[in-house]
Amino acid sequence: MLRLSILVISFYFPPYDKVGGRRWAKHCKYLKKENINFEVLCGDFKGTSAWDKDLQSYQGQVHRVDIKRKYWPYHLRILPRNFPEKIYWKLSLKFWEWKRTRLQGNYFDVSAGSEDLFFRRAASLLRSNNINVVILSCGPFKYSIILARLKKEFPQLKFIIDFRDYWEDVHAGLTENQIEYEKKLQREVLDSVNLILSPNSEMEKHYASTGKPSYLLPHCFDADDLQMATKKTELNKSVINLLYGGAFYAGLEENIELVKKFVDALNGARPSKVEFYVSIKGYENALNHPHISRYGFINTDEYFKKIQEADYVLLILPPNRVNAMSSKFFELVAMRKPILYFGGRGAVSEYIEKFELGFHITAYSLDEKIEQVLRNISKKAVPDLSYDISAHSFEYQTKRLIKQLQLL
Repeated sequence: MLRLSILVISFYFPPYDKVGGRRWAKHCKYLKKENINFEVLCGDFKGTSAWDKDLQSYQGQVHRVDIKRKYWPYHLRILPRNFPEKIYWKLSLKFWEWKRTRLQGNYFDVSAGSEDLFFRRAASLLRSNNINVVILSCGPFKYSIILARLKKEFPQLKFIIDFRDYWEDVHAGLTENQIEYEKKLQREVLDSVNLILSPNSEMEKHYASTGKPSYLLPHCFDADDLQMATKKTELNKSVINLLYGGAFYAGLEENIELVKKFVDALNGARPSKVEFYVSIKGYENALNHPHISRYGFINTDEYFKKIQEADYVLLILPPNRVNAMSSKFFELVAMRKPILYFGGRGAVSEYIEKFELGFHITAYSLDEKIEQVLRNISKKAVPDLSYDISAHSFEYQTKRLIKQLQLL
């Protein structure tokens, strides 16, 4: 059986809060607990992160590169304040519209230009450490071409790519030549890997169709983050408290309107309110509602405390993510809070309904769901507290991944 020594490459990594960075910061934390040798290579983003504490046990194994910051055109960086700036802004926009069709591939890929930096540092780490497995997380996608280059120089190693999104998603808005360039990059990367990791079953099946070995490495929760999850709270209050936390995706307009209709109907029966804690801008006008309050970023501990104080937690997904069960989703499941899901039918809704973890709210089931939600305040039948959440933890999934890697 292969004795593992791993190089994890992630463009984002704490102290920068991107999903892929957090995902691998957590897995590395549990690789450390399993006494697996590993090194981490990532971009150097200044600042602090909610996940800094996950690196404490292996801080000396994290190697950072000063990535090349991508230049953004003037009109994408500045809001004009006066007439001369408006003229310059429009000139910048016109020039960009002409220039972008002449650029190679996805010109918004933030990793473009950093390929050589990652390749040179990765090659150096491979020469100085007894590494036998390389795992690269993406997107961004362009820097993943280093796997093809590393494969030529270190053909004896096993190479793995962790896709968190579809590469094809970046094709929107590109010219035919740019799309073909992206497809060529993807083919070169896939030709060089021994295994493809994906965060959901839909993606896992998609990449299995390429003929490459494909493995489901789902999003997870970290039990260490949820020490408050066993705290008992009383649901039967004078005001029903609903909570949403996280970021906003594009394409949520219809579901946000549905949330407002739901809250209005709920208030027809009992006083209710919704608190939104969101880390980025968007939908400010859409959330202007007498029973909705919007707040900015709060730290992880405060957020989990808010979850404990809520009667229900909201999950709002756009049409292209109805099969995506994120780490945030499993955190809500693990904290034993009933979920109100606003989104299309798919793996998420089926999962919630099958295991009685919450309610799927649609425009066609609004009145029925209002009655069920109100009834549940007193009966507390949802969520099903007997549901076993252990398989959704980073600890469990890291152990499974280790066994899979040892078979390579």
